[in-house]
Amino acid sequence: MAGSSLEVDVREQNGVLVVRFSGRLDWATYMRAQDVLLDHATKELFGVVVELDELVTESPALLVLFDVVWLSAARWPGISMSIVVSDHQLRSTLESRGLPRHIPMYSTTTAAVSAVVRLKHEDRVDAPLPTCRCLPHVAERITERACERWGVQSMLDVAPQVAVELVSHIEDDSPLALLLRMRGNKLSVAVRTTARFDLKQWHIMRHNVASIAVCNFTMGETPAGGGRHVIWALLDVPEDSRRPPSYLPETAVFTRQA
Repeated sequence: MAGSSLEVDVREQNGVLVVRFSGRLDWATYMRAQDVLLDHATKELFGVVVELDELVTESPALLVLFDVVWLSAARWPGISMSIVVSDHQLRSTLESRGLPRHIPMYSTTTAAVSAVVRLKHEDRVDAPLPTCRCLPHVAERITERACERWGVQSMLDVAPQVAVELVSHIEDDSPLALLLRMRGNKLSVAVRTTARFDLKQWHIMRHNVASIAVCNFTMGETPAGGGRHVIWALLDVPEDSRRPPSYLPETAVFTRQA
Protein backbone atom coordinates (compact mmCIF):
# COMPACT_ATOMS: atom_id res chain seq x y z
CA MET A 1 0.00 0.00 0.00
CA ALA A 2 1.66 3.20 -1.17
CA GLY A 3 1.09 6.86 -0.39
CA SER A 4 2.89 10.14 -0.87
CA SER A 5 5.24 9.54 2.06
CA LEU A 6 4.26 6.27 3.73
CA GLU A 7 4.29 2.68 2.48
CA VAL A 8 2.86 -0.39 4.17
CA ASP A 9 3.77 -3.96 3.28
CA VAL A 10 1.88 -6.90 4.81
CA ARG A 11 2.90 -10.55 4.74
CA GLU A 12 2.18 -13.72 6.70
CA GLN A 13 4.92 -15.53 8.59
CA ASN A 14 4.06 -18.73 10.48
CA GLY A 15 0.47 -17.65 10.98
CA VAL A 16 1.43 -14.15 12.17
CA LEU A 17 0.76 -10.94 10.25
CA VAL A 18 3.97 -8.98 9.75
CA VAL A 19 3.38 -5.32 8.86
CA ARG A 20 6.35 -3.29 7.63
CA PHE A 21 6.11 0.49 7.63
CA SER A 22 8.55 2.47 5.52
CA GLY A 23 8.76 6.13 4.63
CA ARG A 24 7.61 9.02 6.74
CA LEU A 25 5.08 9.02 9.56
CA ASP A 26 3.77 12.54 10.11
CA TRP A 27 0.55 14.19 11.18
CA ALA A 28 -0.80 13.84 7.63
CA THR A 29 -0.25 10.05 7.46
CA TYR A 30 -0.98 9.22 11.09
CA MET A 31 -4.67 8.35 10.64
CA ARG A 32 -4.01 6.23 7.54
CA ALA A 33 -1.37 4.24 9.42
CA GLN A 34 -3.76 3.76 12.34
CA ASP A 35 -6.58 2.60 10.05
CA VAL A 36 -4.26 0.11 8.33
CA LEU A 37 -3.18 -1.43 11.63
CA LEU A 38 -6.72 -1.57 13.04
CA ASP A 39 -7.96 -3.18 9.85
CA HIS A 40 -5.33 -5.90 10.01
CA ALA A 41 -5.67 -6.36 13.77
CA THR A 42 -9.33 -7.33 13.44
CA LYS A 43 -8.46 -9.82 10.68
CA GLU A 44 -5.66 -11.35 12.72
CA LEU A 45 -4.38 -14.88 12.56
CA PHE A 46 -2.40 -15.39 15.78
CA GLY A 47 -0.90 -11.95 16.22
CA VAL A 48 0.54 -8.86 14.55
CA VAL A 49 4.23 -7.91 14.38
CA VAL A 50 5.13 -4.39 13.20
CA GLU A 51 8.55 -3.65 11.68
CA LEU A 52 9.66 -0.04 12.25
CA ASP A 53 13.31 0.15 11.12
CA GLU A 54 12.42 1.77 7.77
CA LEU A 55 10.01 4.28 9.32
CA VAL A 56 11.02 7.91 9.89
CA THR A 57 8.82 9.84 12.29
CA GLU A 58 8.28 13.58 12.26
CA SER A 59 7.99 13.43 16.05
CA PRO A 60 8.53 10.56 18.51
CA ALA A 61 5.14 11.47 19.99
CA LEU A 62 3.52 10.03 16.86
CA LEU A 63 4.60 6.56 17.97
CA VAL A 64 1.74 6.62 20.46
CA LEU A 65 -0.15 5.36 17.39
CA PHE A 66 0.93 1.81 18.22
CA ASP A 67 -0.31 2.10 21.80
CA VAL A 68 -3.69 3.32 20.55
CA VAL A 69 -4.05 0.30 18.26
CA TRP A 70 -2.76 -2.10 20.92
CA LEU A 71 -5.26 -0.85 23.51
CA SER A 72 -8.13 -1.48 21.08
CA ALA A 73 -6.91 -4.84 19.77
CA ALA A 74 -6.00 -6.20 23.21
CA ARG A 75 -9.63 -5.93 24.29
CA TRP A 76 -11.09 -7.47 21.15
CA PRO A 77 -10.17 -9.80 19.66
CA GLY A 78 -7.41 -10.15 22.26
CA ILE A 79 -4.55 -10.44 19.82
CA SER A 80 -0.89 -9.97 20.64
CA MET A 81 0.95 -7.08 19.02
CA SER A 82 4.68 -6.42 19.11
CA ILE A 83 7.18 -4.18 17.32
CA VAL A 84 10.57 -4.91 15.80
CA VAL A 85 13.37 -2.34 16.03
CA SER A 86 16.93 -3.44 15.26
CA ASP A 87 18.34 0.08 14.80
CA HIS A 88 20.11 0.94 18.07
CA GLN A 89 19.57 4.69 17.75
CA LEU A 90 15.85 4.37 17.12
CA ARG A 91 15.57 1.81 19.91
CA SER A 92 17.34 4.17 22.33
CA THR A 93 15.05 7.01 21.33
CA LEU A 94 11.98 4.88 21.95
CA GLU A 95 13.21 3.60 25.30
CA SER A 96 14.25 7.06 26.53
CA ARG A 97 10.79 8.45 25.77
CA GLY A 98 8.91 5.37 26.97
CA LEU A 99 7.21 4.86 23.62
CA PRO A 100 5.40 2.72 22.80
CA ARG A 101 4.34 2.25 26.41
CA HIS A 102 2.64 -1.16 26.34
CA ILE A 103 3.89 -3.13 23.34
CA PRO A 104 6.73 -5.68 23.58
CA MET A 105 9.80 -4.71 21.54
CA TYR A 106 12.15 -7.16 19.78
CA SER A 107 15.37 -6.83 17.83
CA THR A 108 14.38 -9.30 15.09
CA THR A 109 11.18 -10.34 13.37
CA THR A 110 12.00 -14.00 14.00
CA ALA A 111 12.14 -13.39 17.75
CA ALA A 112 8.87 -11.44 17.71
CA VAL A 113 7.05 -14.11 15.68
CA SER A 114 8.41 -16.90 17.91
CA ALA A 115 7.14 -15.12 21.02
CA VAL A 116 3.51 -15.09 19.82
CA VAL A 117 1.49 -17.44 22.03
CA ARG A 118 -0.37 -20.12 20.08
CA LEU A 119 -3.50 -20.70 22.09
CA LYS A 120 -4.53 -24.35 22.16
CA HIS A 121 -8.24 -23.97 21.44
CA GLU A 122 -8.11 -20.92 19.22
CA ASP A 123 -10.39 -20.86 16.25
CA ARG A 124 -12.33 -18.25 14.37
CA VAL A 125 -15.32 -17.68 12.14
CA ASP A 126 -15.68 -14.71 9.79
CA ALA A 127 -19.04 -15.03 8.04
CA PRO A 128 -20.72 -12.45 5.78
CA LEU A 129 -24.41 -12.12 6.59
CA PRO A 130 -27.25 -11.81 4.06
CA THR A 131 -29.10 -8.52 3.69
CA CYS A 132 -32.56 -9.99 4.23
CA ARG A 133 -35.08 -10.64 7.00
CA CYS A 134 -33.50 -14.05 7.67
CA LEU A 135 -30.29 -12.35 8.93
CA PRO A 136 -30.92 -13.07 12.67
CA HIS A 137 -31.70 -16.73 11.93
CA VAL A 138 -28.52 -17.13 9.87
CA ALA A 139 -26.42 -15.50 12.60
CA GLU A 140 -28.01 -17.80 15.19
CA ARG A 141 -27.33 -20.93 13.15
CA ILE A 142 -23.72 -20.00 12.41
CA THR A 143 -23.08 -19.42 16.11
CA GLU A 144 -24.72 -22.71 17.09
CA ARG A 145 -22.46 -24.59 14.70
CA ALA A 146 -19.41 -22.78 16.07
CA CYS A 147 -20.30 -23.74 19.64
CA GLU A 148 -20.73 -27.36 18.57
CA ARG A 149 -17.45 -27.27 16.68
CA TRP A 150 -15.56 -25.89 19.68
CA GLY A 151 -17.24 -28.19 22.20
CA VAL A 152 -18.67 -25.41 24.40
CA GLN A 153 -21.96 -27.08 25.26
CA SER A 154 -23.03 -24.52 27.88
CA MET A 155 -22.83 -21.72 25.30
CA LEU A 156 -25.44 -23.26 22.98
CA ASP A 157 -28.23 -21.51 24.90
CA VAL A 158 -26.31 -18.24 25.23
CA ALA A 159 -23.98 -17.32 22.34
CA PRO A 160 -26.52 -17.82 19.48
CA GLN A 161 -29.02 -15.55 21.25
CA VAL A 162 -26.31 -12.94 21.84
CA ALA A 163 -25.58 -13.05 18.11
CA VAL A 164 -29.26 -12.49 17.36
CA GLU A 165 -29.34 -9.58 19.79
CA LEU A 166 -26.32 -7.90 18.20
CA VAL A 167 -27.47 -8.15 14.58
CA SER A 168 -31.04 -7.18 15.44
CA HIS A 169 -29.93 -3.81 16.82
CA ILE A 170 -27.74 -2.81 13.88
CA GLU A 171 -29.19 -0.83 11.00
CA ASP A 172 -26.61 -0.75 8.24
CA ASP A 173 -27.08 -0.39 4.50
CA SER A 174 -23.79 -2.26 3.99
CA PRO A 175 -23.56 -6.04 4.52
CA LEU A 176 -22.65 -7.13 8.05
CA ALA A 177 -20.09 -9.75 9.02
CA LEU A 178 -20.45 -12.06 12.01
CA LEU A 179 -17.14 -12.62 13.81
CA LEU A 180 -16.69 -15.41 16.36
CA ARG A 181 -13.52 -16.13 18.33
CA MET A 182 -12.68 -18.94 20.75
CA ARG A 183 -9.60 -18.29 22.91
CA GLY A 184 -9.06 -20.44 25.98
CA ASN A 185 -12.12 -19.91 28.20
CA LYS A 186 -13.34 -16.82 26.32
CA LEU A 187 -15.90 -16.88 23.52
CA SER A 188 -16.51 -13.64 21.67
CA VAL A 189 -19.50 -12.85 19.48
CA ALA A 190 -19.09 -9.77 17.32
CA VAL A 191 -20.40 -7.94 14.29
CA ARG A 192 -18.37 -5.80 11.89
CA THR A 193 -20.41 -2.81 10.70
CA THR A 194 -20.27 0.82 9.62
CA ALA A 195 -23.16 1.69 11.95
CA ARG A 196 -22.60 3.46 15.28
CA PHE A 197 -24.62 3.11 18.49
CA ASP A 198 -25.71 6.02 20.62
CA LEU A 199 -25.76 5.74 24.43
CA LYS A 200 -29.44 4.77 24.54
CA GLN A 201 -28.92 1.94 22.05
CA TRP A 202 -25.90 0.69 24.00
CA HIS A 203 -27.91 0.70 27.24
CA ILE A 204 -30.75 -1.29 25.70
CA MET A 205 -28.43 -3.83 24.09
CA ARG A 206 -26.34 -4.33 27.24
CA HIS A 207 -29.51 -4.85 29.27
CA ASN A 208 -30.81 -7.43 26.78
CA VAL A 209 -27.49 -9.30 26.63
CA ALA A 210 -27.37 -9.35 30.45
CA SER A 211 -30.78 -11.03 30.47
CA ILE A 212 -29.49 -13.70 28.06
CA ALA A 213 -26.04 -14.40 29.46
CA VAL A 214 -25.80 -16.73 32.44
CA CYS A 215 -22.04 -16.11 32.62
CA ASN A 216 -19.71 -13.18 33.14
CA PHE A 217 -19.42 -11.00 30.06
CA THR A 218 -18.05 -7.72 28.80
CA MET A 219 -19.06 -5.66 25.79
CA GLY A 220 -17.37 -3.00 23.73
CA GLU A 221 -16.58 -1.45 20.39
CA THR A 222 -13.29 -1.64 18.50
CA PRO A 223 -12.44 0.52 15.45
CA ALA A 224 -11.69 -1.67 12.44
CA GLY A 225 -10.43 0.89 9.92
CA GLY A 226 -12.18 2.27 6.87
CA GLY A 227 -15.03 3.74 8.92
CA ARG A 228 -16.01 0.30 10.24
CA HIS A 229 -16.40 -0.84 13.83
CA VAL A 230 -16.64 -4.17 15.60
CA ILE A 231 -19.41 -4.44 18.19
CA TRP A 232 -18.51 -7.34 20.47
CA ALA A 233 -19.53 -9.33 23.50
CA LEU A 234 -16.91 -11.44 25.30
CA LEU A 235 -18.38 -14.38 27.23
CA ASP A 236 -16.73 -16.49 29.95
CA VAL A 237 -16.97 -20.23 29.24
CA PRO A 238 -17.15 -22.46 32.36
CA GLU A 239 -14.30 -24.98 32.30
CA ASP A 240 -16.56 -27.86 33.36
CA SER A 241 -18.79 -27.32 30.31
CA ARG A 242 -16.11 -28.22 27.78
CA ARG A 243 -16.22 -31.43 25.80
CA PRO A 244 -14.18 -32.62 22.81
CA PRO A 245 -14.99 -30.48 19.75
CA SER A 246 -17.02 -31.97 16.92
CA TYR A 247 -15.85 -31.65 13.35
CA LEU A 248 -18.73 -30.58 11.19
CA PRO A 249 -18.56 -30.23 7.42
CA GLU A 250 -18.27 -26.65 6.29
CA THR A 251 -21.28 -24.97 4.66
CA ALA A 252 -21.79 -21.80 2.67
CA VAL A 253 -22.73 -19.88 5.81
CA PHE A 254 -20.04 -21.29 8.11
CA THR A 255 -16.53 -20.35 7.16
CA ARG A 256 -13.21 -20.73 8.89
CA GLN A 257 -10.29 -18.65 7.68
CA ALA A 258 -6.90 -20.27 7.94
